[in-house]
Amino acid sequence: MQNGKAQPLVGIILTALSALLLVGICGFAGPCGAHGDGTTGTCQWAARAVLAVLSLVRIFEMDEGERRGLSLAAALLGVLVALMPGVLVDLCADPAMRCVAVMRPFCVAVGVAIALAGGADLTVRLLRLRNR
Repeated sequence: MQNGKAQPLVGIILTALSALLLVGICGFAGPCGAHGDGTTGTCQWAARAVLAVLSLVRIFEMDEGERRGLSLAAALLGVLVALMPGVLVDLCADPAMRCVAVMRPFCVAVGVAIALAGGADLTVRLLRLRNR
């Protein structure tokens, strides 16, 4: 079902959160660097996995069913972002390491925000559909 115009607010919010995630992971909330012997830890892989998040498609999508699907995808991706470092991908054993002390809480916070934005939008859209 189309209503003929894009509704970009949630897409803009999700894109902003995704950009925050990317900037954080590549900068201030990134994992620790290479070890003294030149090898990298699993936290490097966690950061790389988190970088694949959302697209700008949600901003311009006009089909209501596809909006619901994209909101569901955003909610699920947010959960994955929150679970990636430390749950799905092991991090360093040292709690003082940057990946554990900074990256994990940052990813959890932004992932939860993405999941809430997508989940809230999906809930509103399903309630509207039910009330028709």
